[in-house]
Amino acid sequence: MAGGGAQGISWPDDFCRALADDGFRVVRYDHRDTGRSTGGDHAQRPYDLTALAVDAAEVVRRLGAVDAHVVGQSMGGMLAQLLAVQEPEVVRSLALLSSSPDANGRVGKRPRTGLPGPGRAMLDHVATMAVAPPRTPEDRVAADVAGWRVLVGPQAPFGEAYWRDPVERSTRRAETPGASGYHVQALDRTPPLSPAVAGIGVPTLVVHGECDAVFPPEHGRALASAIPAARLVEIAGTGHIFPPEWSSRIIGLLREHLQEAVARGGSVVGP
Repeated sequence: MAGGGAQGISWPDDFCRALADDGFRVVRYDHRDTGRSTGGDHAQRPYDLTALAVDAAEVVRRLGAVDAHVVGQSMGGMLAQLLAVQEPEVVRSLALLSSSPDANGRVGKRPRTGLPGPGRAMLDHVATMAVAPPRTPEDRVAADVAGWRVLVGPQAPFGEAYWRDPVERSTRRAETPGASGYHVQALDRTPPLSPAVAGIGVPTLVVHGECDAVFPPEHGRALASAIPAARLVEIAGTGHIFPPEWSSRIIGLLREHLQEAVARGGSVVGP
């Protein structure tokens, strides 16, 4: 499952194809209010992350899958946690990348459990966007690419052309531009997940970058500590989003993780 405001295509084709080549049915989809998924009257019917987790369960069921190996990144990792709590029968295993058991949509709002808020690079980027918001489609693309640079982190390679491509594709296929801000509000409406995820019993892989400017490493550690069956892997030099240079490492970790449950079948689900 993709992060907040991100479309399903934020999962790179090569990444998905590598898992598909291993024999998994790989599914990526757009969250509600993003890409080509439907939206709603948010003023009349606001939602929190539990509603998005229900959406994910519906995706699994409508595909005819009995259960799934669920891969979630950032907010998608929080949805994956909620899915395992709310509808455990549809989850075979979890892989939570750059995620958290307690986070807010507004960067200035500190997590209620005392976990640290976003780092200075992320705060500065948000402040810049508030002072000089993008006005034209070209400005919005440039702003999004700048945001990806912050998410990748200062120590990892950043190929601007590589990151510009999904930004431009997402812009072209978005049917409700700007509606992803609803995910910010959904995050703020969602209480900490730490108490609930203590009941998750499926094999869980937690992967976190040591230079994450959105959820500092303490978030990944807290998440792994809260889930009894979790294994934590921290990756030096990486931020909130893993650049293509780290794809082989992430895919290798996922393959190792999926071996624990592959004998029982299931699908790999990630929007």
